[in-house]
Amino acid sequence: MHSRCEPYTMRCVALVLLLLTVIVPVSWGQATGSVLDLDRASMLRQNTTLGALLSAEPIPTDDAVDPTVYRVGPGDVLSYQTTGLDFSEKMVMVTPENTLLLERYGMISVAGQTLDEVRSAIIQRVQQQAPGIEIFVTLRKPRLVYVTLKGNVTFPGTYAVPASMRVSTLLAVTRQPWLLRRDGSPSDDLRRMGASTAFQAATNELARAVRPDLTPYAMRNIVVRHRQGVSLVDLALSSLPGGARFDPHLREGDVVTVPFDSEEVPTISVSGAVVSPTTLAYKVGDRASLLLAVAGGPLQDADLDRVLLVQSSGGGAQTLVVDSTLTIEGADVPLEPGASIIVERRAYAGEPVRQGVVEVYGEVARPGTVVIEPGVTRLAEAVRLAGGPDANASLALSYVVRPEMTVPSERELEDRGNRRFMYSDLTLEDTLRYRMDQMYRLPFVSCNVEAALRDTSGSNNITLQHGDIIVIEDTPSRVYVYGQVHRPGFVTFSPGKTLRWYVERAGGFGTGAETSRARVIKGRSNVWVEDRDAIVEPGDEIYVPRPPDIPASVEIQTYAAVAAIASAIALLATTFITIFR
Repeated sequence: MHSRCEPYTMRCVALVLLLLTVIVPVSWGQATGSVLDLDRASMLRQNTTLGALLSAEPIPTDDAVDPTVYRVGPGDVLSYQTTGLDFSEKMVMVTPENTLLLERYGMISVAGQTLDEVRSAIIQRVQQQAPGIEIFVTLRKPRLVYVTLKGNVTFPGTYAVPASMRVSTLLAVTRQPWLLRRDGSPSDDLRRMGASTAFQAATNELARAVRPDLTPYAMRNIVVRHRQGVSLVDLALSSLPGGARFDPHLREGDVVTVPFDSEEVPTISVSGAVVSPTTLAYKVGDRASLLLAVAGGPLQDADLDRVLLVQSSGGGAQTLVVDSTLTIEGADVPLEPGASIIVERRAYAGEPVRQGVVEVYGEVARPGTVVIEPGVTRLAEAVRLAGGPDANASLALSYVVRPEMTVPSERELEDRGNRRFMYSDLTLEDTLRYRMDQMYRLPFVSCNVEAALRDTSGSNNITLQHGDIIVIEDTPSRVYVYGQVHRPGFVTFSPGKTLRWYVERAGGFGTGAETSRARVIKGRSNVWVEDRDAIVEPGDEIYVPRPPDIPASVEIQTYAAVAAIASAIALLATTFITIFR
């Protein structure tokens, strides 16, 4: 019986082996195929998402995103890739709750974090669960955010912009009216009217003409109010290495306010053979590297051995050591209010000096340094280059100063005056007046600024020299009346009024006033005008003198002299009468 069962057992074992040989490979193949199919499906989904992302309508981008400044927010698309078996790129979007849901690694909060901080958090989470695996994280697509623009801008309103956009780019692109959202702006009227392309272009040109650029003050004092916190934008400092934080990326709900100009703001400037001559509002701590950074680089004919710094306190020009990109190689000198850097043009043998600098101060659109051609550029052109006089300018009181290269001491002034007076034909009584005029002589250039700007072909439109200073005064709104009047002080200016009118507004002539000696002192020339019916102009002063103070001894001598003269006349008359009788 044992021998009869042995063949049967062998057949059973063979059948089992046959089944294992057929079933196991099929099952293994099916299982393996299912895993591969899942991987293929996953890769297909990733490729489809990536393809959709890359084929979508592109969003204009700003400068490269700075991960230490860019704040991650809802809608940002991040991608990451790990080493190991699964090296496919995975993309994840930040949720409205400011969280990230990473496959197999869980949820991470990114509220208020920069891109650099989010990247570190993801790397730390992955390496905690899978030590030894490397992970690479990047921003694949920035979100769109709503930003409000207000203040001293041409087209205020609310805009939808990429979060990668910086404040400076927002201010640049929003000068175009067609970028505005529907907030009652002129661009909406154009859309509703179906305006022509030519009309839109004309509107754009008008916008650029009204506000071609930010003012020196606004450029450095833009305020961005975030949902949490405030940022002060300084577009000048943002041009320095590491200055990205002064021109931050935009976030949800930001309110960007461009300030209106503040009065009497000191300025600094860079000019000459540079790409972008610029005037900036001065801030404490500014250095020469700032002006050179905003200059945009040197022109082809720039003389880099003659980069001069002129401080407002005087002392002459200081030469700065720079390289071919205008980067300072020597000491980075602190700037004073009113400082200017001039990059001279290269001079060739036999050529006259082709470049100089004048300073324009006061009531002009862009006070600061203006580059001229000495002996060629005229006064009206320099004022035009400074933006022209503003509405508050008083051209009648404006003047041009040509400073002396060396300032003489008081002893030198006295000696100079004495030498010039040695051979004069003035009387001895003129000596004191001459001394006063010599001591207080000012280096004015003889010209009439108002006439120069009115008639550019006239003799008043003088040619300028290097170092000239043009001062455009403001229009005074009052006239000062003092001396022997009842209420001396300021009187509100009224056009076309005379000396008598202003004296009446000051309470009238006081007791003992020498009315015949009342004078109008002209604001520009300080000349005394005797005519009491002369028209008073802005900047003039009115002085009413007291009777002259005469010592008693002088009065006695005067009376004695008068009595002696009277006696002599009487004696002479008596003599004549006697003779004729």
